[in-house]
Amino acid sequence: MKENEKEKETLDVEKKVVRRRSRQAETDDELALRQLRDAWRQISIDGQWFKRQIWLFVVIVAGIIVYITNRYGAQQEIIEEQTLREELQDWKFKSLTRNSELTFCTRQSQIELRLKSLGDSTIRVSNKAPYHIFTPNK
Repeated sequence: MKENEKEKETLDVEKKVVRRRSRQAETDDELALRQLRDAWRQISIDGQWFKRQIWLFVVIVAGIIVYITNRYGAQQEIIEEQTLREELQDWKFKSLTRNSELTFCTRQSQIELRLKSLGDSTIRVSNKAPYHIFTPNK
């Protein structure tokens, strides 16, 4: 009998421990849930807050839109500037080439060779030194 009583007592003690632990777990869960609710209430955003801050949201969205469009426009200008610079460089090289070709073709020796090849004998190299006519500066 004593053994039965001891077994009953140990079962009762174990049940009490289990109950206490479950109650403690419940209170811990309730405490955590209550803390979570309190934190949510502190940071909760209700409809009135949105109504008060609507103009701030409008300004932020407008600023973002202006920033994006300005960035797109600036990128397009940069691309156009690069293409114009490349085109200008190309035209400079072409101009330099034409200038050197013109200089080569207008040299006196080249003109004389061309005239001789065409058979024109009216133009000849002068044997006399050129005369310099000095005019007074005004």
